Amino acid sequence: MKVNIWLATTALFCLTLVADPALAKQKNPLQPPPPAVPVGDVDSVPLDAPAPPVLEGTGQAIDGDEIAIGDVIVRLDGIAAPLMTVPLGPEARVALQALIDGQRLTCDVIDRGIDAQHLSGVCKIEDDDVAEAMLAGGMAAVYRPSVNTDAASRERAARYDAAETEARGRDLGLWTKPPAAEEIAVEPAPVVEATMDRDLLRGWLIQAPFLLFLGLAGIVALIAAGSRKRARDVQAEADMQALLALLLGEVLAIRAAAQAAFDTTAPLIQDLPIPTAQLAGLALPPATVFEANAARLSSLPREVSVDLVQFHARHRVVSRILLQASALRCEQLRAFLDALIQAADEPMNRAEKLLA
Repeated sequence: MKVNIWLATTALFCLTLVADPALAKQKNPLQPPPPAVPVGDVDSVPLDAPAPPVLEGTGQAIDGDEIAIGDVIVRLDGIAAPLMTVPLGPEARVALQALIDGQRLTCDVIDRGIDAQHLSGVCKIEDDDVAEAMLAGGMAAVYRPSVNTDAASRERAARYDAAETEARGRDLGLWTKPPAAEEIAVEPAPVVEATMDRDLLRGWLIQAPFLLFLGLAGIVALIAAGSRKRARDVQAEADMQALLALLLGEVLAIRAAAQAAFDTTAPLIQDLPIPTAQLAGLALPPATVFEANAARLSSLPREVSVDLVQFHARHRVVSRILLQASALRCEQLRAFLDALIQAADEPMNRAEKLLA
């Protein structure tokens, strides 16, 4: 009887193994492990973070159509302003800074540039479109590289076209035209016949000695006044040359600092931002002499004073741009420095002729 029970148990166990091979496989200690799953390359470059749909904050104008908000540079979509290295470029940047200075901006991001730090979009101060204001002032032109078909883009394009058309009609900024010479009608003077009044002639003869005395006194006074004027002119010329020498010394110092920064950044990778370790050596000296003597520029020749004002305006722009150097590509910063170096040549060349 015990033998029959053992045979029945053995048969039942065999039937169980045949009916469920998966169970047998799981209990088989000799079953090989499953193949390894391949793992992706851990050295691959991570994707850039998506651009935010809306960017808010106060901004600093980099040029006539770019604004730095924190570490992000936003290009105003739909317009183009002159570069900083061409005429009206610094003026466009000053106009944009005047619009946004201290104001809170709300920028709707439309596209991203070379990375997440360079965006393009529509920036507003409350309900006022900054790009439309630049067009209305004649400091920028309409620029649309592609055609947008949505209703909001078409409405914005129509507003931009209207603002540029109005600025063109008013001859503002970029659209200023030189005044045309007006034709002046010249009429011949009427011919007056010569006549002699005997009484008038007699009166002149009576007063001749007194008139002669007045004439001699006037000549003496003119000679004395001329001497005093020449002395004042000599002193004014000396003061002008001393002031000009001080201003030119400051221009040379700023130019030397800009040239040193330009040479230092030459070996760097031009399409990347400047490394943080080298940013400290890019500062420009302040224009203390120019600012202290701004009221005396009228004593200089007009061409020299205009060149100095333009140079120091560009110096202020580049100094502020250097504060945002970490957000700019190296080649962009070098272009600003090169423009400042070239701007120093104009006052230097004119001043050499005056001081020679």
